[in-house]
Amino acid sequence: MSEEFFDQKEKKALKLTVRRDVYLLVKKFAGCHFRELERLSKLPTGIIKYHLNYLAKHGLINEIKNNNNLRYFPKQFSSENKKLMGLLRQESIRRILLCLLVNDKCIHEQLTAFVKLSPSTVSWHLKKLRENNVVEFMIIGEKTHYHLLADKKEIVNLLITYRESFFDAMVERVIEMWEIE
Repeated sequence: MSEEFFDQKEKKALKLTVRRDVYLLVKKFAGCHFRELERLSKLPTGIIKYHLNYLAKHGLINEIKNNNNLRYFPKQFSSENKKLMGLLRQESIRRILLCLLVNDKCIHEQLTAFVKLSPSTVSWHLKKLRENNVVEFMIIGEKTHYHLLADKKEIVNLLITYRESFFDAMVERVIEMWEIE
């Protein structure tokens, strides 16, 4: 971790080894929710909660509440990337986004087959993506076609930057395809 980017107050906050480890975990797994960070850190609930709160209070990380989940990000993350990363951390939504990255426009049946979820579940996720202005749809004939509104390059950049933290072979395949182009 390069310390030249931290002011004296931040350096002091990160002197404690366990706190620095929690910070590095948030940096590596940006957008993870509390329980996932708890599992990854192998720290007791109270200890990781204390250090996450401390880091947030001192401005080293951001804590974003989304529904019932708390997601944690390094302070450098833009608000748009926080939204995208929060969505990418959800496996079903990530698979829908990967499908739309590979295929410019998809109909509902293609998405359902690709993500291997029920049509109603895919519809629910698509509604969430539309509400977040990440996906839009057009009706052509009798079919509804979905495509990405979000910047494809930014999504791919996040996938590449945090590829190790996804543990997903499908992410690897899409990144490889994108790098070939």
